[in-house]
Amino acid sequence: YQVLIALDDSKSMAQSHSIHLAFQTLALVSKALNRLEVGDVAIAKFGETTEVLHGFNDGPFNDRVGTKILDNFRFNQNATNVRSLLDVTFDALRRAREMRSSTSSSAADLWQLEIIISDGECQNHEQLRSLLRKAAEEHILVVFIIIDAPARDSSSNGQNSILQMKQANYVSVNGQFELQMRRYMDTFPFEYFVLLENVESLPEVLSDTLRQFFERIASH
Repeated sequence: YQVLIALDDSKSMAQSHSIHLAFQTLALVSKALNRLEVGDVAIAKFGETTEVLHGFNDGPFNDRVGTKILDNFRFNQNATNVRSLLDVTFDALRRAREMRSSTSSSAADLWQLEIIISDGECQNHEQLRSLLRKAAEEHILVVFIIIDAPARDSSSNGQNSILQMKQANYVSVNGQFELQMRRYMDTFPFEYFVLLENVESLPEVLSDTLRQFFERIASH
């Protein structure tokens, strides 16, 4: 298998006190995948722009490589462009599949997994949903690990949690547009997502995610 892990490098991660949790998540996910000998692993960061920091052909992901990669994160990007993230990483996954096809006749049947680690805020849900549908047709499965650190803050009573977020939407009612407030997660475009409040639960969450991924592949 080929697995790409993308970590949010935007300011919102710092403002929500998610950095430490995100770093631990990245380290645990990467090590777990290597222990499982899952195949090729790539690492990317994203915000206003997306950059692949460790490609599929850059060798195994180990502690030395991990330290070097973490040095590239600043958590100072002003926006989180998830559309750009999907465009760049899907292109990287397609190129990796093409390179595999030159050495393996089974590359067309290769399933690829992308794990996104972020606070979950993204725009243009319908556009993202369309991209994700096309990716699924190409055997690319995306799992979104939402770092919901504010939910752990007892002083806020969970009001800063992504589960409490709302967004304004214009809908047509009897030929006229009306402004309605909807829960953000009601239109979240990623079918597969995990809400993570503490890193201690990650090993169980990750193992369950991978188990479901492998089961889905086996059923095809």
